[in-house]
Amino acid sequence: MKVFRASAPFPREPAAELFRSLTLVTHAMMPIPTHLKDCVVPDDAAVDESPLAGTVRCPCGGERFDLLFPGQTHEWDKEVIPCTAEIEGRFFFLIRALCKKCGKSHLLLDIDFHGWNGLVCHNEEQSAHPRPPLVAWKCVNCGGSAHTARIEVAGEGKEDFISETDGEIDEDRWPDGFGWLTINIKCAGCGHTPKTWVSCETM
Repeated sequence: MKVFRASAPFPREPAAELFRSLTLVTHAMMPIPTHLKDCVVPDDAAVDESPLAGTVRCPCGGERFDLLFPGQTHEWDKEVIPCTAEIEGRFFFLIRALCKKCGKSHLLLDIDFHGWNGLVCHNEEQSAHPRPPLVAWKCVNCGGSAHTARIEVAGEGKEDFISETDGEIDEDRWPDGFGWLTINIKCAGCGHTPKTWVSCETM
């Protein structure tokens, strides 16, 4: 298999303008990546290769979550947001959503397993390391932990996936090789909404 785009992934600058420009073309969206099928409800059921946008919702119906991350932050565009955590020389970035209604935990993103590098350029050694402990994100305005969340996912499309992987990965998994994942959140207490909480390039 060819190995492409294997540089170390880090959360990048917001891709909101990219998503807005692409989603204006059509309301249909790419299929939901496998790991998000039980917790993301798409805005439209029609399927094509356009970016996916949807609401994070637990199977129990709950839409309020504690959003868990490794605990390291940085400032971007005058706001504090989660960032890649360096722990003992290794880099981790993952987000879990813990449902406030039923307590079920949903893994929204782990860069070692999800997206282009997590699937196509999967690093067995890195992914075998234990995941770091996670802490709940606290609203920078009121300190509350309960949030609602929306997710946007974009990829290069099915034909690009097939071409770049030489057909060695099932072509139906092309949505799992996405290149960008964005998470936008809103505090369930005070309503504070960061401009973009997580915008992660996975390539």
